[in-house]
Amino acid sequence: MASHISARLAGRVAELELMETAFRQVSGGRQRTILLGAEAGGGKSRLIAEFVERVRDRALNLGGACIEQRECALPYAPFTAALLELVRLRGIANVRSIIGAEGTRELAWLLPEFGEVSRRVDAGTARARLFEVLRKLFEEIAREKPLILAIEDIHWADQPTSDLLRFLTARLKNVPVLLIVSYRPEDLNFASALRAMVADIVRTDGAELVRLPRLNRAEVATQLEGLLGHSPTQAMINQVHARGSGIPLFTEALVDQRGELRTHLPGSLSDFLLRAGRELPRATWDVLRTAALGGSRIAHSLLCRVAGRSNLAMAELLRPAIAAGILVPDGDEYAFRHALIHEAIRNDLIVGEVIAIHRAYAEVLENGPVPSHRIWHSVALARHWHGAGEAERTLTSAWQAAAEAASALAYPEQLQMLKLVLDAWPRAENPAPLIRADRSRVLELAADAACWAAEAEEGLAFVEEALNELDQGRLEERSAALLLQRAMMRQQGLLPGEITDLRCALGIAKSPTRLRAETLGQLCRALILRDECAEARRFGEELYRLAEELDDEEYKIEALLVDAHLAAPFSRAQIDGFGNAVARAKCAGFGRLEVLGSAGLLQALYEAGEYTLAIDAGQTLFARTVELGQARYMGVAVGSPLCRSFLVTGRITKAVEICEKIAALDPLPLGLVDVFECQAEIALVLGDLERVADAVRSLHSLPYGPQAAARCAASLLRFEIERNGANGELEEAVTLARTVPIKFKGNDCFLWPLLNSAVRVAVDAGQKDLVRQLADLTTGMRCDGAVGDAESLTFHAETSRANRSDLNAWEAAADAWAHLSQPARQAYALMRAGTAAINAGKRAAGAAHLRLSAETAERSGARRLLEQVHALAARARVRLKVDEERIVLKAPHGLTDRELEVLRLVAAGCSNRQIATDLFISSKTASVHVSNILGKLAVPTRSAAAAMAHRLHIVDPV
Repeated sequence: MASHISARLAGRVAELELMETAFRQVSGGRQRTILLGAEAGGGKSRLIAEFVERVRDRALNLGGACIEQRECALPYAPFTAALLELVRLRGIANVRSIIGAEGTRELAWLLPEFGEVSRRVDAGTARARLFEVLRKLFEEIAREKPLILAIEDIHWADQPTSDLLRFLTARLKNVPVLLIVSYRPEDLNFASALRAMVADIVRTDGAELVRLPRLNRAEVATQLEGLLGHSPTQAMINQVHARGSGIPLFTEALVDQRGELRTHLPGSLSDFLLRAGRELPRATWDVLRTAALGGSRIAHSLLCRVAGRSNLAMAELLRPAIAAGILVPDGDEYAFRHALIHEAIRNDLIVGEVIAIHRAYAEVLENGPVPSHRIWHSVALARHWHGAGEAERTLTSAWQAAAEAASALAYPEQLQMLKLVLDAWPRAENPAPLIRADRSRVLELAADAACWAAEAEEGLAFVEEALNELDQGRLEERSAALLLQRAMMRQQGLLPGEITDLRCALGIAKSPTRLRAETLGQLCRALILRDECAEARRFGEELYRLAEELDDEEYKIEALLVDAHLAAPFSRAQIDGFGNAVARAKCAGFGRLEVLGSAGLLQALYEAGEYTLAIDAGQTLFARTVELGQARYMGVAVGSPLCRSFLVTGRITKAVEICEKIAALDPLPLGLVDVFECQAEIALVLGDLERVADAVRSLHSLPYGPQAAARCAASLLRFEIERNGANGELEEAVTLARTVPIKFKGNDCFLWPLLNSAVRVAVDAGQKDLVRQLADLTTGMRCDGAVGDAESLTFHAETSRANRSDLNAWEAAADAWAHLSQPARQAYALMRAGTAAINAGKRAAGAAHLRLSAETAERSGARRLLEQVHALAARARVRLKVDEERIVLKAPHGLTDRELEVLRLVAAGCSNRQIATDLFISSKTASVHVSNILGKLAVPTRSAAAAMAHRLHIVDPV
């Protein structure tokens, strides 16, 4: 009889060797991470199990798997499982001795065995503390014996688990830890987030990405031999390999219990897997159907109690399911071997069966402790009562679960539980006393959870419902708090009405309270977004006075942030202001303000041209948003200036990396403005006009909210002008450029890039009237800081091209961009300077500018600009790169390399002084080289030497 799990691991020789090598490096004290990717059924878990078995005596092995999200999974589920295993192996006392009393209280949020939980004030700081405790724990136990930590199925990872995984891969350095992470690359539901997480991990030191290929024919034969217990026929190998495509799970599914090839498969794998399960004894199949509604993993004791079986009876019932490979025992739990098996069984249940099984689970969970952690217990209880159709019990259990999820910073889970409360509310009899809260309170909490979970659409709906339920004849602070929440979500969603909401909230919250202070801070930020700085300053002063009156450090820092925003732009005072606020927020443990300040600091550094500082600080600050649980809500505001700093300094790969990260955060529309702008900027540098068009379409798709209307309009117009100009559609580009003086007044410094794009196409099209209009627009326009100065210099250099391109102006612009370390902009200015020099008869200088332009553009990855430089150089007959091999062949008269360089310049018509300047030598030395050349070529004059050089093709014309 065939087993449905092969006794032999087929293939994977290279992968096992890689893992063995990694483990040897870990044993030597180096941390390693292996990301193991394979399609569903590709053999990830089997490979991990095989490797762990091989090193079992040489390492401490811990692990856990992520839980499918639609089951309201507990945050940190795989790490909780690993922690449970550690407690089982070492005992609570040993773990406590490692992490101390404070650390024990932090871990109590994951496991009740650790006792009383730590009381937390700031969510972001609490998360950071939990991360640090786990880091310390893993480091300490790894010092005793190398640690293998296997985290499986991260395609189902919740956001807290993803954040913790990123944190550990970045922070576990020089520690004997081998982290093995498995995922499904093809999982479409979480594709963007999964790509970003894998990209983050693989770029850490010591990380390696391993993709498991499908098995080849020989490897399928090996797998079949392990399944059958004997060698398969060649016909069976061929059929299984052809039909199963080398996917290990499919190979197993194609062979029945008798070892025969299945010939009649249903139309889907799900149907087939159901048939495999139904071939088991009826009692076993019934237990599997019960287990399917308990989750992808279920404790033996819980299943026994739900099914009403003794331990031994349950073991006997499940033995056939384990032998068939449907269930896999793991300690005191069982796991479905594959999600498809679990899903197929669960979906096969009819309504009456679903209700009865959910009720059985709920009654067990209600009446006794379960060998599990408290949040999973409460969430599971709520889910099962909901599945059983018990409204009152769903209400109370989901309310409790929501409170526990909020304490654990699990905002998506909190939202899901509150939605269960609201769903059960109309079906429950007298619901308010059951949870000691009215429906409007539930709606308020749901709105708050939705806000922090970045689910603005749902949150706004909850706010509207809550406001309708409040006593409209008696406005109170609850109404003001709801208006504040609505304003925050309207801001993130680029929706109108934000300012109105905040003013109304201030009108209600008139007392000197924290609510008024919070509303003032949000109003200041909203006004600053709209560039209404005078009014923002007035409210900022009130915020400062109120914070002093309340003696509240949180809102004192909030007032500092407002002052920094309103400080002179691009100034050291602004940068220092944000830096001071960030330091105080971090010291006080206010994660929200720390992230807000970090976003302002990086933007100020970027706008001031302090790109090195922005990059140095930005990478740490961006990682900090993850630690503080603010990545989705505020991560883009921190990541955008970091991405742009990489881009303008020519580090395209890093810019793309950060852009992908912020895009994967799936931000709300306000954040998407930054994402799409960054995508367009990168595409412009790379010359990928199709991607520019994609980014423009994405920007157009966003709501035209007042929070970013002027900025979006300027960006969209610039991208369209650039794209049309690059496509050769100059007439369309000029038509767009003509709208600039109509739409904008020229008093905003963010207009400089748009003006430079517009004036460039105007000059290229010979539209001198448009050039004059654009020049008039800049009269009196701010050009604060080094970046503004460089933009202004470039604009005036561009306008000079309408008559006679000013070489000095372009050289000044090139120097300005070089000072800012912006290679792409420097290369463009050098290209224009080169053209201006050649047109003025200064070919040597022009050639030097073009060569440096090409070199700089290539170094910065500016592909489109590099093509332009090459085209200009070709028209000017300038050789951008010297072919050393051809030079040797072209110098048969005994000329040295230096003399050949001099001869090239002589042929270009350069004087001795020009030659000296170009080659950085003295005029006297240049004269000596010229004399030597005349002697070696046996010619009397410089002109004769140049003519001979061209005639004999010793040099090409410059």
